[in-house]
Amino acid sequence: MAPRRICSTKAVASASTDALRARIHVVMGVSACGKSTVGRLLAQARGATYLDGDDFHPAENVARMAAGQALTDADRQGWLAALSTRLAQARATGEGVVLSCSALKRRYRDLLRQGAPDLVLVFLHGSRELLAARIAARTEHYMPASLLDSQLATLEPPQPDEAALAFDVVRTPQQIVDGIVQQEHSPMPEFHQTVLYSDSDGRARFREERIALDEGTPQARLSALFASGGYQLRHSPVGFRSSFHCTGTPQWVFILSGRMEIGLQDGSSRIFAPGQHFYSADTLPAGASFDDKLHGHWSRQVGDEPLVTLFMRG
Repeated sequence: MAPRRICSTKAVASASTDALRARIHVVMGVSACGKSTVGRLLAQARGATYLDGDDFHPAENVARMAAGQALTDADRQGWLAALSTRLAQARATGEGVVLSCSALKRRYRDLLRQGAPDLVLVFLHGSRELLAARIAARTEHYMPASLLDSQLATLEPPQPDEAALAFDVVRTPQQIVDGIVQQEHSPMPEFHQTVLYSDSDGRARFREERIALDEGTPQARLSALFASGGYQLRHSPVGFRSSFHCTGTPQWVFILSGRMEIGLQDGSSRIFAPGQHFYSADTLPAGASFDDKLHGHWSRQVGDEPLVTLFMRG
């Protein structure tokens, strides 16, 4: 059996100066959003190394873009791998790095995260009109204006779990950098939640997700309002253990007293203690018939205290 893990809800409230200096930032967005200018200013403010993603493109990629040909995912694969390797080197040595890189798609950013899982995304965005005007004013860049629409069509803005810092480029580069520095010295608190879900192969797995507290006031931060469909309390006596099963309706599970262990088909398990919670969304895949050798999870009471849980429908 794989090692058991005690899971907790973590509030991120502050970071040391050394940790800030060693952070890895990726300044992303389409052409002419100001990635290089903001990246250089941010690196200077942080005392970090500045890297321009364009410098990592092989000559054939540069030639394609200069000719007005959009790069394919295959064209970008080696480039992204080289960037990810460089970020991994920086993370291993504690080197602060600011990388300017288009990173237009989620999977591109995920490749970068393979090298630096805790990188900070800075997403620069603006109107097409403003971006087109900036490209037209350029005289020393190989990216032609004709590729702007292609990049905008390809762009997948960061999703909530990517916790990106987003700035409209109507602001000046220095205003954007000041905003980044301010947010990181007084970071927005967030919580990490554990989600039990059914993966694409039908097996139950855990993943971690961030819940940003970006509403309310500085003195009382709130998350977005979550929908709910009623709640139930359950008392499980000492010795309780279920068989493998799937969650009927996604729901939050809060541990009020006692301890609860959740086991998966791969032999791993996690234990949740009082005050901890997870989101159970391990539903049976559409069209599938339940297979107790493939699907679902089991739960059991742990220790010498009965388990009391609160289930809240999502």
